[in-house]
Parts: sequence; C-alpha cells; structure tokens
Amino acid sequence: MRKKLPIMIIGILIISIGLGVSYYMNHFTNAAILNNITHNKGYSLNINKETIEVKLYIKPEWIPFDSDEPKDLNVKLCMKNNTDIILTKVWNRGNDIYFSFDTSYHLNYTKGEFLYNGYFYEDGTFSSNSGINHFLVYDSNQELIELGQEGIGPNSAFSFGINPDEYEKIRNGFHIEYSGFILYSYSLN
Repeated sequence: MRKKLPIMIIGILIISIGLGVSYYMNHFTNAAILNNITHNKGYSLNINKETIEVKLYIKPEWIPFDSDEPKDLNVKLCMKNNTDIILTKVWNRGNDIYFSFDTSYHLNYTKGEFLYNGYFYEDGTFSSNSGINHFLVYDSNQELIELGQEGIGPNSAFSFGINPDEYEKIRNGFHIEYSGFILYSYSLN
C-alpha cells in the first residue's frame, strides 16, 4: 500500500494540473475570452461605434515587386482599442500584389473593448462588415491608388490587391485608411 500511495498522489497531481490548464485555456486566454464574448457565454457585448478608422503605412521593403514568393511578414502596424493590426502576408500574384492583414487582441477577462470588422448577434451568428469604400489607399503624394480585389475574413482579417498599373505609385510605400472596424465593449455578467 505504501508503494501505491506515491503513484496515486502523482496521478492526482497530473490530473489536477491538466484540469487547471484546460480551465485556463478555455477561460483566460485571448482566444477563449473573445470566443466567450462573441458567443454570449457569460458576457454582455455592445457596439460603441460602428465606424472606426485605422491609419496604416506599408514600407517599400515589404512590397515584393520582383518576386512571386509570398512574404510572411507578421508585422504589427498599430494598436488601437486593445487590438493589434498586423500585416501578415504580401504576395506578388502576377496580376496584382496582394496585402493581407489580421488582428490579435489584448483582452481583459472582466471588461474592455476591442475592434472587429463584423457584427455579432444574440443567437450566435455573425456577419461581416463588408461595405463599399472601407479602404482608402494613397501614395506619399496623397494621390489615390485604385484597388483591385478586396476581401474580408476569415474572422477579423481583411485584404486587398493593387493592380500592376498602380505599382509605380507604391514604390516608395503607401498609406491606408481602413474604416471597416466596429468598436465593441464587453463586460462579464
């Protein structure tokens, strides 16, 4: 019996640690908090403002004019309302150069605010905020750059392409004003 006692104690410790880690991962990580907020699991969620603009700058060294290999950058461009806006990938696809962005969050467990480019409904459904004119892109001389393809999602990601006839305007980098975000506030019930 004395030999089995340490094994039982170790087993109980391992199970306790596993349950503790699982509880933490399902309640206190940014992904878990966001999931619980957006799926009405113990949180109140309110729209504070429906059009939030973020201003971003794309440096010329991030633009692959001469390579068709996707550039995985994962560069944090700004933080606003506990939300990081990240340039994840830039890809010269031949018919355009495509810029992909995503978000990451710094969420407090009990209350706070964040940006998201979609609407959350009480029944757990979601729709994207995919209106026209969310993107205003211009060069260093304030000349407007026309975009090709635009995309929203998955989650709060967004993207757009710039066609070859606009490449000269982006050689020295360019500015983006993206107005597709919605400011949410949340609190633990």
